[in-house]
Amino acid sequence: MSDQSLYERVDGPVATGSAHFMRAGGELHLMHADLELNDVRQAGLRVRCAAAAVQAGLVEYRASHLIAQELGFYPVHDERLRVAGGGTAAVRETLGAAREAGLVQLDETAVETVARRYETGGDEVAFSHFIAELTEFSADLDDFAARTADTRPADWQRLAWQLLSTFDRIRIYGQALAVINILGMTPHAVAGAGDERSNRI
Repeated sequence: MSDQSLYERVDGPVATGSAHFMRAGGELHLMHADLELNDVRQAGLRVRCAAAAVQAGLVEYRASHLIAQELGFYPVHDERLRVAGGGTAAVRETLGAAREAGLVQLDETAVETVARRYETGGDEVAFSHFIAELTEFSADLDDFAARTADTRPADWQRLAWQLLSTFDRIRIYGQALAVINILGMTPHAVAGAGDERSNRI
């Protein structure tokens, strides 16, 4: 299988998963708008829609991960990233440059955390963490969606902010992985990404 075919097999489900994931984010932000208008019933519907979208996204992300493992994608991808970075995984430099360019919102601690995951096990470990975080969020969202009717109006605002904050944290992490994969870990590519790019996350 050619590298191009390999990337197409792995990236396809990621693109679909990301579409579901961002749809969930849209529902959660609209949920907050509903609460501002004191429409708790509609807010509850938004939570259930968001929960379904996250579940659908997870199906796609897990499928991509399984395909990547079965086809030996991760070693191929990690090697391409090392070559593009001049022999080393320049995660810190790439994320630092991307942050300066306004492409991602990460503090130094977050950059270091992502870099250590790549050093530990490359893209497989980094992506596995993304899936694990989203799985936990999905469970919390499902739990809340099942009891929205019993949630007191006074608790809605707090819960809404918690859901949005968690979603944004996971989104920013996924965005960081996308920056690394798309820009090939080469800081100078931030201004104009190279011709060959992955659409992962």
